[in-house]
This record gives sequence, structure tokens and C-alpha cells, in this order.
Amino acid sequence: MQASEPKAKKGPDIQVLRCLNPECRGLLAYEVDSENVLYVDLAWTAKQDGDLRYFPCPRCHGRNVVESFTTAQGAVKHRVSRFMPK
Repeated sequence: MQASEPKAKKGPDIQVLRCLNPECRGLLAYEVDSENVLYVDLAWTAKQDGDLRYFPCPRCHGRNVVESFTTAQGAVKHRVSRFMPK
């Protein structure tokens, strides 16, 4: 009998954040999951304009807006939610 191979443990779905402008898609220096939630919460590095927090795109210079949300477990996390042209 052959011993079945153990299933490989799936790692986290982490990717580099790309500008949310569909015409740009430039790389930003942040890692996000498939829902654009910051993998390492570096929201404190976001630029601020009044109440608006954003990561500027180095390519198109638009704003990738960062918003906080509360998970089902009650943890506060941050996600890149939308794009605003400059």
C-alpha cells in the first residue's frame, strides 16, 4: 500500500499592491491579500489630506484610498478601497 502524501498547507494569498487605476496598475510598496487588506498594517505611512488617507501612486500620481474596517472577530484592519485621480 502506498502512503498518501500529506496535503500541502496553503500559504496566505499575498500579493504586491497595484494602483487601483485600471489604466495604470503601477506597483506600490505594500503587500495585500485578495481583498486589498494590508498584510502588514502600514496604514500609518499613508499620506493624509484632511480625513482622507491614501497611498500615492508613483506612476500616475493618483490616490489609492486607505480605509479602516472591523473584522468579524472585532479587530480593526485597513484596506485599500478605491482610486481617486489627482
